[in-house]
Amino acid sequence: MTGSTPPLRGARFPIGLTLAALIVFSGLIGLGVWQVHRLAWKEALLARIAALKTAPARPLVQVLAAPGDQGFVRVAVACDPAPRRGPQLFRYAVADGVIGWRLLGACRAALGPYDGILVDRGLATGLKGFTAPTPVTDPPMGEVVGVLRTPGGKPWLGPAVIQRTPRMVVARLIDGPTLAEFSKAAGLAHPAPYLLAAESERPAAPGVQPRALPEDIPNNHFVYALTWFALAGILAWFYLAMLLQRYRR
Repeated sequence: MTGSTPPLRGARFPIGLTLAALIVFSGLIGLGVWQVHRLAWKEALLARIAALKTAPARPLVQVLAAPGDQGFVRVAVACDPAPRRGPQLFRYAVADGVIGWRLLGACRAALGPYDGILVDRGLATGLKGFTAPTPVTDPPMGEVVGVLRTPGGKPWLGPAVIQRTPRMVVARLIDGPTLAEFSKAAGLAHPAPYLLAAESERPAAPGVQPRALPEDIPNNHFVYALTWFALAGILAWFYLAMLLQRYRR
């Protein structure tokens, strides 16, 4: 028996490694399930956007009075054609692969409990390719037809507003606090809780290209879900192979 080795010496069950593998496996499965939910959400959103192409514009005051989320509803509103108040408002954008800046402003109108709504008028054509916006022609609004947009979520990194001066306020995106700040800067005391992305204005605003919705909205969530599930399967295969190899010694 001299020199013999105990049957399972060094082959104790790897508790720590197993716990780590379970945590990673659960995380990968969770990400896959999340992408499945995102897929259902994106498909519903794309169907809603497709329906907008033929949907008639409804009076904004009626839509705002309806219960529930009114995001991605086509509306029309007649604005008080008073001159702009406060600084010019811009939001960062990328259009046709080039940096751009979207011009925003207040549409003042009697909208039930609201005294107006913030409007994304479109891309300032004279600022295409500029790394920072500069003041542009900003005529009063008349009649606006566009799509209601719900404010986005708070950015993960850095503030949404990246510049504040007496002449100009610039944001990376429009989340809830930025919508409120822009509306206040534009002179609205009780703004509607939506952003109105203009499809058209009458009279048309010179130097502004309305673009209410992205031309191409990617939908890769099915591929993402398969990727996470595949990684979970690969992890499980490697773990089981490691256990088999460990106990075959």
